[in-house]
Amino acid sequence: MSQPIILAIAGAALLWAALPPLDWWPLAWIAAVPWLILIDSPKTWTRRQYIQWGIVGFFFWMAALHWLRLPHWATSFGWVALSFYLGWYLPAFIGLSRIGVRLLRLPLNVVAATVWAGLEVVRAHLLTGFTMASLSHTQYRWISLLQIADLGGAYAVSWVIMFETSCLYLAAKRFREIWFARTAGQGVVPQPRMKMDSLAQTVRQTILRAAPPLIVGSLVLGTTLLYGQWRLSQFKTGQVNRSVRVALIQGSEDIRLEDSEEKRERIHRHYLDLAFQAARSHRDLDLMVWPETVYGGFLIDHDDSPAVPATWADSDMTPERFREQIGKAREHSQRSLETLAQHLRCPLLIGVETVSYTSQGPRIFNSAAYVALCEKINASQGGRERFSDGTDVKEANEESGKKGDSTGQRYCYFGRYDKMHLVMFGEYVPFADVIPLLQRLTPLSTSTTPGRTPVAFPVGSLLLSPNICYESVIPHLIRNQILTLRAQGQEPDILVNLTNDGWFWGSSELDMHLICGVFRALETRKPFLIAANTGFSAHIGPDGRIYQQGPRRDVAILVADVTRSPLRSLYLDYGIIPNTLLVSFIVLLVIAKCLSASRTFQRKITFRRSA
Repeated sequence: MSQPIILAIAGAALLWAALPPLDWWPLAWIAAVPWLILIDSPKTWTRRQYIQWGIVGFFFWMAALHWLRLPHWATSFGWVALSFYLGWYLPAFIGLSRIGVRLLRLPLNVVAATVWAGLEVVRAHLLTGFTMASLSHTQYRWISLLQIADLGGAYAVSWVIMFETSCLYLAAKRFREIWFARTAGQGVVPQPRMKMDSLAQTVRQTILRAAPPLIVGSLVLGTTLLYGQWRLSQFKTGQVNRSVRVALIQGSEDIRLEDSEEKRERIHRHYLDLAFQAARSHRDLDLMVWPETVYGGFLIDHDDSPAVPATWADSDMTPERFREQIGKAREHSQRSLETLAQHLRCPLLIGVETVSYTSQGPRIFNSAAYVALCEKINASQGGRERFSDGTDVKEANEESGKKGDSTGQRYCYFGRYDKMHLVMFGEYVPFADVIPLLQRLTPLSTSTTPGRTPVAFPVGSLLLSPNICYESVIPHLIRNQILTLRAQGQEPDILVNLTNDGWFWGSSELDMHLICGVFRALETRKPFLIAANTGFSAHIGPDGRIYQQGPRRDVAILVADVTRSPLRSLYLDYGIIPNTLLVSFIVLLVIAKCLSASRTFQRKITFRRSA
């Protein structure tokens, strides 16, 4: 086996060990050293070697994302395809960095760090985006280091790690060169006085040449940590007192694509038991959150002119009668949620599947439905108080008393959030609407429709914005949702992720998904709550600390007192700027290589003509 491929494998093995499940995070600071040797080498690497590095990258991702094979045998195809795509980022990192170092004569530490972070930005956007197992994710417990995420996102943390690794490599390289030259040049054994003078000179040379990279690296790391400590100190002095109490319900039910309706009903009962347990134990909850798609029923919706489904074409169902029936089904599905909240005596944010009947046919949405106390409104007619749905407060309270509800409180369905960023081949099949055969070739019975807009719900005195499943993996998606709501005057104070990680049977996917929540909290400077089936449910503060975390593949009820963050995030406001700069550097390297190749080609043509 050749040296280039051994070095590529060594770097991949070190980085894999730094990630979950081993989580040996210190290795991340030296993992890229073997790749830096390949970048810094004076040799000319061939296309074959770049292909070999792509194969190494492929097997790295196969090992890191092994849990993608667990939901169903068919998802193994997605596991292989995604690993194949991500594997080419390793040769891209080596090749682009060599352009910057060898062609543009830029410092290795700056080039390697910027190329790596730039490729992470690219990875977050291409093919719907994927950021799990980023370099920065290895350090999610080093809180003071992570605070720069509010300047440049998780990419800034990755930049610092790669910069420090490059500085260590440069210092080690210079140290080796000096001491190797000293050993090789000794020849005859010197006299003691000459030996001491030679040693002192070698030490001076080592300090003068090897120290600068270490000094620069220390300055960058030190500045990063000082900034982190300064930002953390602001939480102690600027904490906001207003808070809401949220219960995160974590059941533990493994999920498979072939699960039956009986399994769906069992999961629903499982979460009902936990919900009532939480309601009995905590009477002062402002909200209870269930994970994604664990509610047993469907939420029904329709537009102004729903089309009669094609499967009902042979029936005598008229459009008018269909609209009437669907309207009743819609009211019944919403009333079921309201009744559940009424029994629990607690507002609910609950993961549910929505079937919406539209003029183009039925659409399936992955939703988060919100049920809360009906707001009282002073009606002008007769000065009587009414709920927001128009029901008279006095009459409703009397009816509640008859039913044994001494609180006289009613709960109303306020609306839902539909998941905007869907998982390819997990929730939808590309082009299936154009080529229906593609849908039948997969284990998915139907494709989910993406939502159109983010939503903010009032909880106590604060606003909460939900996201679902792997939406927390995409930094710019969460950022854009917050900015959209800010433009509407509804910027959320709290973010909550509803996810069902029961597909992955307690594997390292749970750790990787949790880490994404840590960075979304840091980037937005907002508390980030997670309600996850099988784990990890969590309460993550805007400083990136995990204040509470549920167990792996077990049940838990986490009760979090959540307050508004006193800090703002520059990345939330101006994140497009650092992202664009990093990607622009990648584009610059590609242009430089193209121009260099063009000049070389022109010289060859000129030489052949003159010959």
